[in-house]
Amino acid sequence: MSQPPEAAACVRSFLRSREAIGTELAGTFPQFDSLEHVWEAVRAGELDRRARSATGFSYAVHGYGCRMTAPDGTEIDVDLLPDGSEVFDSWRLEVFARSVGASPTPPRNALIQACRDLVRQNILHEPHPEWFRIIKQ
Repeated sequence: MSQPPEAAACVRSFLRSREAIGTELAGTFPQFDSLEHVWEAVRAGELDRRARSATGFSYAVHGYGCRMTAPDGTEIDVDLLPDGSEVFDSWRLEVFARSVGASPTPPRNALIQACRDLVRQNILHEPHPEWFRIIKQ
């Protein structure tokens, strides 16, 4: 099934932004080598639930996940599965798209289809219906 090219571009941009923002945050907060380590550090009181780096990148640990924001407002939000892997859904992709000024925001069904196309390419995994995990290479 074909989806608008904007949906595929949005998902790929989300993945690139997740990597870039995580790398920037890891420069200040070494626990950002994995969100599982972030959660462990927050629970142990070694890392604040919310913080901002000197370069303007911020994070906020919430519920089962973490929202990471770049100085330009780019927002990445992911949840953690019990095994420590990061997952995201189409709602988080929509939030990301709005944060980077995508207009119009790609339709939810197109975002899901774009993710499933990446599942077929072995870039993502779909551990639960409409929830996607990045496959670490």
